[in-house]
Amino acid sequence: MSFNIWNFIAKFAAEKPIEVPLEIKKLPLKSDQYYPSKQKKTHIILHHTAGGSAASSVASWAASHEHVATAYLIDRDGTIYETYSPEFWAYHLGKGVPTSLEKASIGIEICSYGQLTPNTAGELLTYTKKVIPKDKAVKLNFRGFDYWEAYTPEQIAALKQLLPYLMDRFKIQTQADRKNFWEYRDPKTLPPGIWSHTTVRKDKVDIFPQKELVDLVYGL
Repeated sequence: MSFNIWNFIAKFAAEKPIEVPLEIKKLPLKSDQYYPSKQKKTHIILHHTAGGSAASSVASWAASHEHVATAYLIDRDGTIYETYSPEFWAYHLGKGVPTSLEKASIGIEICSYGQLTPNTAGELLTYTKKVIPKDKAVKLNFRGFDYWEAYTPEQIAALKQLLPYLMDRFKIQTQADRKNFWEYRDPKTLPPGIWSHTTVRKDKVDIFPQKELVDLVYGL
């Protein structure tokens, strides 16, 4: 019997899909925009930017001296950007949240305007009055809003790679109870794991529980 290398390669590829390697690009902040001191990491907190591109978010952070930032942003095309080493920390949770959790958590921003409001013409508007096409929106009632700019398939795919990478690198375990992980819990007693900004702040709407993102976290 003759051996056909191409049949072997095709069979191997069908049995074991080739994984796309994780690619992280740099979009660095100056060192005075975060605290360059290494911290033990126990939590990952998901956000969305409530704005445009990753570059515009970084520019906004850089214009402030309040040390507000996240280590990662995921643009709408799925590009992952690192703004500083995730070993370090910056403020990304805000009022009422212990500084100890700010230090122990890695923040990831998904680029999205978030909540949308319909106008009289039936268009969906961001808070900046930008129109978002309906095929790029999700209808979902959450914290007083019914429409949202959807997290893109590319962003979900990127997050599916980034989360396991960070979990492995920092030995972060997923919480045993992930049911409704985006609902508010006391940040002072929040168990280690993967959470949302809405988990620790009742006044925030990032992230909203889009099915694809929820399924991703539940499947970790």
